[in-house]
Amino acid sequence: MKSSLSTYKNYLKKNLIKFDLDQESAMKDIDEFLSFEFSLKPKFFKNFLKRRKLKNGVYLYGEAGVGKTMLMDICFSSIKIKKKKRIHFQEFMIDIHNRLHKIRNSKSIQDPLVTVAQEVASEIKFLCFDEFQVTDIADASILKKLFTVLFEQGTIIFSTSNIKPSNLYLDGLHRDRFLPFIDYLENDCLVININSGKDYRKNRIIDGEVYYSPLGNSTEAAMDKIFNNITNGLPYEEKILFIKGRELKIERQALGCARFDFQELCAKPLGAEDYLAISNEFDVIFIENIPILPSEKRNEAKRFISLIDALYDNRKKVFISAEGQPDEIYKKGDSQFEFKRCVSRLHEMRSKEYLQ
Repeated sequence: MKSSLSTYKNYLKKNLIKFDLDQESAMKDIDEFLSFEFSLKPKFFKNFLKRRKLKNGVYLYGEAGVGKTMLMDICFSSIKIKKKKRIHFQEFMIDIHNRLHKIRNSKSIQDPLVTVAQEVASEIKFLCFDEFQVTDIADASILKKLFTVLFEQGTIIFSTSNIKPSNLYLDGLHRDRFLPFIDYLENDCLVININSGKDYRKNRIIDGEVYYSPLGNSTEAAMDKIFNNITNGLPYEEKILFIKGRELKIERQALGCARFDFQELCAKPLGAEDYLAISNEFDVIFIENIPILPSEKRNEAKRFISLIDALYDNRKKVFISAEGQPDEIYKKGDSQFEFKRCVSRLHEMRSKEYLQ
């Protein structure tokens, strides 16, 4: 069974990733921890590690694009157990609240949260959270007890985040009640800051074209190649975004990059909130198969304007495949004057100044 560190080094050897001292240092520490917890190393090494203060999880934080998700994905694939799960943190907490709601009416259960945590621990022994952040007081109020029970039951938690522990739930309601969880997290988890100052996704984007037209096999092949290059060839994963109680399913995403067909984004009743959520969630967005829109497709045109506004305002990197150039997409019809601003932004988003 390969360790996470050996898998990482194999990626380097195959030139799938570039050497980064911060990444390697983080991976060594994480690999040592996971190797002990999941008995991947010889007994003599495990006995040596017993003399060290044990932790119950990993909290890996740093700026966007420094490789946090990649390192977690490597570790997740290296741990060969059945009871493991990789999930977005918000999605996990919604599941916890749903479970609590189901059992709270039962008079025979004294502490529903403990019961739910024990239930989860029986199902999952290696739990990976992508995008750990706390914005909801309902989550903040239960995290310490939830994590305590999960750790006591032997569940190992690996979290990635853009936020250092001491800044979690910053300015949140009744944050003083949340501070004990931060102390608990810092004491019981291996906290690692990976901050190389390099955004590797951005570095892979700057060279080359970002707008491909006309549509066809060569354009599709080019988009495939770029996506695979940015994501290191990782397979697609489904992700659910939660927007005011609604679910928005992202069917094709990997390593902070999302891939959409125009019809997925602009032929469905989506709005500015949806596009903003996508923009906040992903660093790189692919929009493919944009057609020439006739005048009667004004709703699609309006949604496309709203989509590009959200991506532009958040300075996101966008790859596009379209039937025509930006000024050919929507020439006549309602909102054509607003569309001129959209065309201008599409041109700017192709520039080196924007990409850098």
